[in-house]
Amino acid sequence: MIPDREIANAGHNAAPGRPTIAIVGGGFSGSMLAVELLRRQAGQVSVVLIERSPVPGRGVAYGTQFEGHLLNVRAKNMSAYADVPDHFVKWAQRHYSSSVKPDDFLPRPVYGQYISSQLREATRACPADLRCIQDEAASVAHTGDRLLIRLANGGTVIADKVVLALGNFPPADLQLPGKSPGSSRYVRNPWSGNAFPSAAQDKNVLLIGSGLTSVDVTVELRAKGFEGTVHMLSRRGLLPQRHAAVPFPPFPTENTPHTVRGLFRLIRSQVHQAEQRGSNWRAVVDSLRPVTQRIWRSLPLVEQRRFLRHVHSYWNAHRHRIADRVADQLALQLRSGQIQMHAGRITEYREWPGGVEVTYRERKSGQLRKLLADRVVNCTGPEGDCRSVSCPLLRDLTQRKLARPDPLSLGLDIADDGAVLDSQGSPSSFLYALGPLRRGKLWESVAVPELRVQVAELARLLIKGLCAELDSSIAAGNEVFASIHS
Repeated sequence: MIPDREIANAGHNAAPGRPTIAIVGGGFSGSMLAVELLRRQAGQVSVVLIERSPVPGRGVAYGTQFEGHLLNVRAKNMSAYADVPDHFVKWAQRHYSSSVKPDDFLPRPVYGQYISSQLREATRACPADLRCIQDEAASVAHTGDRLLIRLANGGTVIADKVVLALGNFPPADLQLPGKSPGSSRYVRNPWSGNAFPSAAQDKNVLLIGSGLTSVDVTVELRAKGFEGTVHMLSRRGLLPQRHAAVPFPPFPTENTPHTVRGLFRLIRSQVHQAEQRGSNWRAVVDSLRPVTQRIWRSLPLVEQRRFLRHVHSYWNAHRHRIADRVADQLALQLRSGQIQMHAGRITEYREWPGGVEVTYRERKSGQLRKLLADRVVNCTGPEGDCRSVSCPLLRDLTQRKLARPDPLSLGLDIADDGAVLDSQGSPSSFLYALGPLRRGKLWESVAVPELRVQVAELARLLIKGLCAELDSSIAAGNEVFASIHS
């Protein structure tokens, strides 16, 4: 098997003259698109993968080195290939542990190794077709009938198509009343390297947010020797729910309501029916998974906004669940008081020599409460507004009117086939997007079961388009040749 370091040096002498697809972002979506392109069209297309990290294939989600960070989806649902559903389970049984079962929740570093291994195998099979560049794309512009991608370090890449696979945006810096820039007690991004150098010395840690990021941070803090109290503060004080293996029938999709109120009335009815059959709400939420995108797209914009304003937090807590082992750890700490939940809005942030004092208005009572902590960690998750993201490439594309935010600003405005819409709403013939950038269009666009379908469909589309363009170019050349020699 080719070592990770060789991926970054692969294909620098890729054969000239072939159609080239540049993929910006080397997490799951970008890496697997590269694999799918080579898998389907080896020898016919060149792929350039541009990724800031030294080893592509991991991304933020699977780049963690801590084995206590578990996948939130069972192994049987984590195959990287839509057409080979047991691929990951079999890989894990061969390369991680022969005792792996389809219903296991495996460590995220293992999954990162899995995706990297797929990229290594594609590199080994097609060494001249894949080029990986450790850098950041800064701009895309036409140069003749091709595209010029400028990189942050001054280099350039020439391509025929560009795919944006940027993943989730980094968390936004919280604008807390009274917080000064450069605070040593405030952790803006818990995934930025060594974010907790003195965790074992702290007595109280305040996590702002109570979703999956807070769960991961809590598990990691405990593993690093933190024995104090974890305070979680969020608007509604909701923790992610645990998984449970329950059968679920298809969700009724005939005459689905086009309002949030109507949908949740229907969902409550389905939950009631599930409970009467000895099941629970998990069966209903799971039954929504295959049709979530279609339901989301059927909602008027005003209803989508209403969902984001009033229902988003509740949906996340029930939809994005955690493994039983992690849920058991949290439940034990909640009972012992090692984790304390708070619901409300922060009104003041004040640092003093001994720590941080945060004042918040309690959700239920409306009263002001104070929390003291040695460290405050931003666990609000990825930035939800693409207009606020510090990304040179997105800024360049929007300024030059090659792209625009979707109406909810969750990502970019995208056509049904993944083509990016320009400022006038016309689909691009050379620029495409994958993954979270499609959230405004699809909502459910961040997890592997949905992303692998996007990857496969876009790979087919890109190959079909390049083949058609190549045939057209050859036909035009033949006409010119015939006219010269007639």
